[in-house]
Amino acid sequence: MVEFSRRKLLGAVGAAAAAATVGTTAAGCSDNRVGGAAGGDYDIPTFQAAPELDVQPYFTSETPGMENVYTEPVKTFFKSVDREPGSGGTVTTFQLTWGDPSMPLDDGNQYWAELNERLGVSFEPQFVPQPTFDQKFATMLASGEVPDLVFVNDQSAVNLQGIRDGAFADLSETLSGDNILKWPNLAARREEIWKASLKDGRIYQIPSVVWALTNLPVVRTDLVGQTSVGLAPTDADQLLTVLKEVTALGTGPGGQKVYGMNKYEPIMWRRLFKVGPDWQLNDDGDLVHATETENYKEMLTWLAQAWSEGVFDPVAMTTNPADIVSGAAFTWEAVGGMFTSPDGLVLKERDLPGATFDYFNLPGFDGSQQLVVRNIPYGRSTCISAAAAEDEDRLTEILNVLDYLSAPYGSEEALFIGSGIEGRHYNFDENGIPVSTGEHATELGVQYVAVVSGDNSYRGHPNQAPWAESFSQVLESMAQNSIDRPLTGLEGASDTFVAKGAQLQTLWDDFERGVVTGRESVDDLQSFVDNYKSQGGTQVKDEYTQALKDAGE
Repeated sequence: MVEFSRRKLLGAVGAAAAAATVGTTAAGCSDNRVGGAAGGDYDIPTFQAAPELDVQPYFTSETPGMENVYTEPVKTFFKSVDREPGSGGTVTTFQLTWGDPSMPLDDGNQYWAELNERLGVSFEPQFVPQPTFDQKFATMLASGEVPDLVFVNDQSAVNLQGIRDGAFADLSETLSGDNILKWPNLAARREEIWKASLKDGRIYQIPSVVWALTNLPVVRTDLVGQTSVGLAPTDADQLLTVLKEVTALGTGPGGQKVYGMNKYEPIMWRRLFKVGPDWQLNDDGDLVHATETENYKEMLTWLAQAWSEGVFDPVAMTTNPADIVSGAAFTWEAVGGMFTSPDGLVLKERDLPGATFDYFNLPGFDGSQQLVVRNIPYGRSTCISAAAAEDEDRLTEILNVLDYLSAPYGSEEALFIGSGIEGRHYNFDENGIPVSTGEHATELGVQYVAVVSGDNSYRGHPNQAPWAESFSQVLESMAQNSIDRPLTGLEGASDTFVAKGAQLQTLWDDFERGVVTGRESVDDLQSFVDNYKSQGGTQVKDEYTQALKDAGE
């Protein structure tokens, strides 16, 4: 439950965010003329917004990290691609898949056939399941046969190596400045997105648009409303009281067992204790790891106490969601699964009669505001084969295909790409939202997933309209108390982090969870930090420090 006024909410940025020392990011530089060792100077691609939609936002904001909020779906769809289809050649891809494999084109896949007709090319994807993606990516690179369009996760050592080894085209001059306006859907990306995704100062990847804020707490108002503190605890002590009193209730509506928390979510607690980014700048301007801060130590101490007092479900550390069967005062939820979904809080209340839910504005541990670390400003990316780009006409055709696949929300093209053919794959419901027919789903497996562009608003499903106000206020408050990472755009600059980042993260997670559950002690924190540094942390710090210097930060 949100208990603050809109006027107060839209006031000055919270003291926590204002006081945080994070430095200036590479993505925040104002000069659009850039360059690098791989070539001459060029201009960051010009941003051209996608056409305005026929619906008005429910909530608007200019706070960094916050997007507009909509509660109505678009009713009319614009045409985003105004050119003739391709010349009939072939465009190959190496693309990630999660679900069932696509029905082959030769078996009568009508979606694929329609896609080929609209693109004017023979679209020939290689489907790569997520569990084996990096392995097959390495095999693909080693073969020397690089498809025209390749899905790339630049946080992966194998994927990043492909960029460094020259497998993919340097698109800096091709997309420089107004050159990108030949492809308006590619141009529907703000300049900071391009800047954050540069490698050695050059453009090797077409980045996707992502939300800066993707997760938030949800509160069981029926449970928390029974506590002595009420629905708006103001600091960590009051929050712990709430967690203990909800746990003491034992059960909620329908006899379900309840706890203060039923799953351990590290980011929630790091926001509460204002821990900040994994790597941050101290008062002297030096990089330090979050585990070296006093706030992190206070967080571990508080969590260990909370665990010892039984406010967590005993299986809260599970990695299997099916293990969680209890209810909780607070849960950590994805925006996409809550506000933009037809289910979300509606389904939560329907599945548990008597329970009531709302979005929760997490406080800071000391009575101030929480500290939120924004996501890096881009998501999935696509690279183009360096060999294919040697032919200018072929490069243009590949970019035309990518431009079509990158069509933004509200366009005819995005409707087709995401939902298929009306009447076969989807129909519009009473709200004007395309809903799957439940048939021919495997035809859609050919969809390409890495090129989202355009307006990045939060588009709430009409079912979620009762929570639109609290959602907007909680997200706005989070944004006002959010900071960027000092290493935004430089994450791949540390070879050690690329190679050992996953190993270091596992080391950290294991120690933190051990302290919380009593297997380790807070008194061992310094020993852990020393071990973390010896396992590669010191090298990571030195490499990032040099990267910041090279970037002029």
